[in-house]
Amino acid sequence: MIEQDRNPERDDVLFAFHQTCDNPTAEQVSEWTRRYPQYADDIREHAALRAQWASESDEAGAEPDESMLARGRSHALNLLHSARQEAAATQNVSEKTWPQAVSAAGFDIPRLARCINIDRMVLAELNAGRMRLPLGRRLTDALTDVLGMSAAWLERVVSDLLSGPRRLGHAKADEAPTINTRSYAEVIHASSMSEAEKHYWLGED
Repeated sequence: MIEQDRNPERDDVLFAFHQTCDNPTAEQVSEWTRRYPQYADDIREHAALRAQWASESDEAGAEPDESMLARGRSHALNLLHSARQEAAATQNVSEKTWPQAVSAAGFDIPRLARCINIDRMVLAELNAGRMRLPLGRRLTDALTDVLGMSAAWLERVVSDLLSGPRRLGHAKADEAPTINTRSYAEVIHASSMSEAEKHYWLGED
């Protein structure tokens, strides 16, 4: 692994998984991927490798042949498939809301803004349901990467936030209150970021 690809936190999680689950089951893989969704793929791949090693170890003393290797690969792939299927089913039943995902990743809005290096007002507007879709590609990529979620999930939760914003505009006596929402570009332009930073988040650099 090249140095820039190292992630100390991920390595600690995988080491703990390795120590705790000597021969990981699909249930254990599902539990650990729910606990650390940002490292779900790494955990599943590690579990598949452990399963393959265990299978090869069971055949110790026998001269490995194509059939034995095929059984080991098959067992590893079956475990990987089962874990992914269970994780997908769990996600469909109880997929995280925006606040749950932010909290599960160890952030609040100011800390999340600092993490991705964007004006906190931008995330505050999103969090309050005042930023209309679509979001910019760079914000989508940054948020899904840090929170360990998909772009489809982000679009859904932003839609949910928009359906119940926390601040309403002033209403006339005979009219319902209007919702003050702005486009992604309008929010970025209204932020206190430098022009270079605004161009970056708008994908104009």
